[in-house]
Amino acid sequence: MMRPARAGVRLGRRSIGALTGLACGLLALGPGLRPGYLLFYDLVFVPKLPLGDRTLGVDGSVPRAVPNDFVAALLSQLMPGWLAQKLLLMAVFVVVGAGVGALSRTRLGAASGALVAAWNPYVAERLAIGHWGYLLGYACLPFLAAAAAACRDGRPRARTRLGVWLLLSACTGSTGAVLGLIVVLCVLAVPGPAQPARRRLRDLGWALLIFLLAGATWWYAYLVLAPSQDSSSIGVEAFMSRADTPWGVVGSLLTGGGIWNSGVWFAGRDSVVTSGLALLVVVTCVVLAVRDRVWRLGPALTGLAIAGLAGLLLAAASAVPGLRDVMTAAVTSLPGGGLLRDAQKFVGLWVVLVAVLAGRLVERVREIGERAGSGRAMALGVAAIVALWPLITLTGLAWGAGGKWRAVSYPASYISMQERIDALPPGDVAVFPWNLYRRYPWDHDLVVLDPWQRLLDRRVLVNDSLPLAGGRDVPGEDPDAAAVSRALAERGDVPQVLRAGGVRYVLVQTDQPARAGMPDLNGVRQIADDGSLRLYDLGTVRPGAQDARGLDRYAGWLLAAAAVVIVAARAILDSLGVSGSRRLTRG
Repeated sequence: MMRPARAGVRLGRRSIGALTGLACGLLALGPGLRPGYLLFYDLVFVPKLPLGDRTLGVDGSVPRAVPNDFVAALLSQLMPGWLAQKLLLMAVFVVVGAGVGALSRTRLGAASGALVAAWNPYVAERLAIGHWGYLLGYACLPFLAAAAAACRDGRPRARTRLGVWLLLSACTGSTGAVLGLIVVLCVLAVPGPAQPARRRLRDLGWALLIFLLAGATWWYAYLVLAPSQDSSSIGVEAFMSRADTPWGVVGSLLTGGGIWNSGVWFAGRDSVVTSGLALLVVVTCVVLAVRDRVWRLGPALTGLAIAGLAGLLLAAASAVPGLRDVMTAAVTSLPGGGLLRDAQKFVGLWVVLVAVLAGRLVERVREIGERAGSGRAMALGVAAIVALWPLITLTGLAWGAGGKWRAVSYPASYISMQERIDALPPGDVAVFPWNLYRRYPWDHDLVVLDPWQRLLDRRVLVNDSLPLAGGRDVPGEDPDAAAVSRALAERGDVPQVLRAGGVRYVLVQTDQPARAGMPDLNGVRQIADDGSLRLYDLGTVRPGAQDARGLDRYAGWLLAAAAVVIVAARAILDSLGVSGSRRLTRG
């Protein structure tokens, strides 16, 4: 007897979105997915990131990559660092595709929206500058919007779901956590169907509680442990949004671009035709949304619309003369105001909204085609062509930015020097020449953040000032580094300044231009010489201030652990409630 044929697998909107994101990730990273490390700008992974106080952000230095470095460190204990890097980068594309797909109405809309969410100038430029933590936070946004909307609707286990996504968002770093909170608050606070005020306040309180506790890994370290340092107004101007298209700052931001670093702009964005097409589609999506009043379709879309507009305003504020002073005052005067400095990052909120609206635009194109009598297949084909506009307007991202992003291996001398230094007696390490970014022949001469801060399991002192075009610098935040910079400029006794800051070892990279600043090491004992690396010992030094700190420096991590426990307890209670209701039903 013949068995009936099984029905074909019918993928849901989330699955289609995830597969679209996966395809975008494969196409974008291309040759960079081979074994080895992608090393450019801030995208620096190492074979095994140490799980120490520096990774946790409790060593007294400025916690710039907390807790996302901790996530990378955990993964690198389980697998090679290069594999952890590729998994995290691919997760950006897959997760944001799945999230936007789930917010769409149809499978066609899911594919189209996911394509826009995973393939746009925001993702391209932030990836090119190495801000993988930002991008993982960006990928969480649609899921946070959906979870907050579930709370608004009073769905079972909605608060647990929201708590889980807030925890995941917190793991991506301060920027991702703040972007996620903006979305959640907008979804929970917007006017909508009648909802008891007490329940809405409870939802808001729950979101704020988990955000504050989970984010303590970075805000506690920044506000309590890091050295007090005023933010410079130079940084506001240096990091304000720029026009990477002929359509000005606002036009560039509307299409998802506008990052401050022209070194990561993509070819084609300066074309009136290409960037104009992208701007036309975005404006069309917005016009259609206004015409259909999409904000009435549910709290998720309403909240995304408000969050997107808020993100667009924040991204443009520092570039608008009237608002620039307000942004400058906030950055330089408010505790934690530095989060507003790189303002273009907030346009990620707008990009998620545009992705969802782009899916609705493609759905409308298909509906119009079907009503016109062109046939379902023809209408679907036309809609599919319209859906490809992100690829047409951003071809430069394909295949590892045209083969520019290639996987490399660290030289054997780097690994052997790392092992040698880790085996030495305690003492901080200073790396010279005295600049923050490098160009290595073995890394195809790409600009990359000095990797020794992550290679070594101890404090590494580097020049944290950011050089700008025209010879100006954005001041760093480490007072010890600033003291070294002054000593170099004044031709002072640099070794003495280093020792006063707790530095015992000096690592010199001889393949780098010395014009960035070199100390006079005559008479200092050289203890290692391996390839382009030379290591010097300044002698025993007194423990630095960070070594004298007590266990209270881990308070931020204890608060984050409390957030995990609270969400887990909530999940258990939800499960018990469901089980209990099932037993009552069966009885």
